[in-house]
Amino acid sequence: MHISKEREKELKAYIKKIGLKFKNISLLNQSLCHSSYTYENKEERIESYERLEFLGDAVLKLAISDILFNKYKKDSEGQMSSKRACIVSDKTISGFAQKIELQNMVLTGKCEGETKQESIIACSFEALLGAIYLEGGYIKAKEFLIKNFNENILNVDIDNPKAKLQELTQKISHKLPVYKILEESGPSHDKIYKIGAYYNDELVGVGVAKNKKDAEFIAAQEAYTKLTGEGEE
Repeated sequence: MHISKEREKELKAYIKKIGLKFKNISLLNQSLCHSSYTYENKEERIESYERLEFLGDAVLKLAISDILFNKYKKDSEGQMSSKRACIVSDKTISGFAQKIELQNMVLTGKCEGETKQESIIACSFEALLGAIYLEGGYIKAKEFLIKNFNENILNVDIDNPKAKLQELTQKISHKLPVYKILEESGPSHDKIYKIGAYYNDELVGVGVAKNKKDAEFIAAQEAYTKLTGEGEE
């Protein structure tokens, strides 16, 4: 994997600025490479952040669950689930990422343009968390979140479609909504996702977007509106 001296210098300056230490700079760089960049720069033989994102997503959910469980001792499972759903949403995570100016470090292809999408920034943040986990373990990853975002985590606005839908369905029957991919279209680096929200095995909402999380949010909002009758005349 090739990393230019200029990029390596840039990465080292960045992690110093946000209080991180990395022995494996290649791993750090991978966490900040979108698939559109690796697709357009195959000669660099750099993997995209997708595998690290998968790992980081799990680490993020565990760490947030850990923080909420210990902070809100009187909250029910449903209340904690709603808060966690909002905290791990693209909107909130991209806000975390922008707080540490992560968007300035993410490499994307020319096809993405200069303005990076909210979902890309959020995914990069999860990938970075996955890289931190591989470097120093779960405790280091959790410490990174608490050090930089504890106040944001504990004061997040929980009014979001997925959280509202989950709270609603738990009140009705203690069952959770399920999200399923109905269709994928487009090239691998620029996919469009169509996702359905199911409740009691019934399709109650559909969302279409350029990333799975946004499509789920749209589907959840449609499902919430249908189940509550909001917006109907």
